[in-house]
Amino acid sequence: MDSDRHNLTIIAEVGSNHNGSLDQAFELIDVAADLGADVVKFQSFLADQLLAADDPNYERIKRLEVPRAWYPLLMERCEKRGVSFLSTATNETTMAWMEELHVAAYKVASCNITHRPLLDQLIATGKSVIVSTGMATLDEILETARHFRSRGLRSFSFLHCVSKYPTPPEDMRLGNIPVLRALLGCPIGLSDHSPGSHIAVAAVALGATIIEKHISLDKTGIGLDHEVAVVPQTFGEMCRQLREVAAALNPDFSPDLQNIRTMRRSVRFTRPLTAGSVVQADDLKVTRPEDGLKPEFFDTLIGRRLTRDVAINEATEWGQFEGAHS
Repeated sequence: MDSDRHNLTIIAEVGSNHNGSLDQAFELIDVAADLGADVVKFQSFLADQLLAADDPNYERIKRLEVPRAWYPLLMERCEKRGVSFLSTATNETTMAWMEELHVAAYKVASCNITHRPLLDQLIATGKSVIVSTGMATLDEILETARHFRSRGLRSFSFLHCVSKYPTPPEDMRLGNIPVLRALLGCPIGLSDHSPGSHIAVAAVALGATIIEKHISLDKTGIGLDHEVAVVPQTFGEMCRQLREVAAALNPDFSPDLQNIRTMRRSVRFTRPLTAGSVVQADDLKVTRPEDGLKPEFFDTLIGRRLTRDVAINEATEWGQFEGAHS
């Protein structure tokens, strides 16, 4: 699910911050698209398959489910706004709904990285899979990648994250990103639960190509993710910063040709000289612009006889010197 904008994909994680309202879900899609997200993500949990009926959170979770009837509407809205739809796979039922609608990819929450039956169901779809790592050991992450490859899944990625909500910057462990890149040989990103946008920017500088960030319209309501989310203004500023940093990371050793001639120096004459004169060190200087021989040839020119008259400040060239060649 990589974006073509400097190999960076930005995922706006709505999660359950739609507060059980389809209209708010639509608004979050629109806002995320306007602010520069590539993907808008939801969570496909069902209370009955997640909690016991007497769990104190059951009713709240039930109200935050994405109903089956929403899926085609959310996907249609995403397509209309030019972003991809993504959701967290948690059970066979909602996966079947999404398969009927031909979703392009799935997300795996870090708490399910050891849920081998779920992973095998995802592998069987042949779709791209994005896995968060916050509740996994390094061995479990490596084993998951090996399992994917052994079963023929080639399109997968891992998101470094820390399962603290929110995560203090000092606990973010961003140094894991280059380590995971080296060990896994697949795209690595960050599922960012830290406040603000600067940690995500640092992650891109370290090689992350996917950034997932929770978004909330105003951080109010019954949604489970408001506390860890950022408001639209912060999300938009983050998108701008991420794009700029991703663009700045493109390797290119080409010099700034526009400034080379005016800023670099070359060898010029300090005084008028006539043909036949033997050039001495004080007959030459190194100064801007670069329209003569390069300074590296300064010593080579000393002691050479001129083939013609030269003027003060005239740029040097090989044809002015006897026996010289370029």
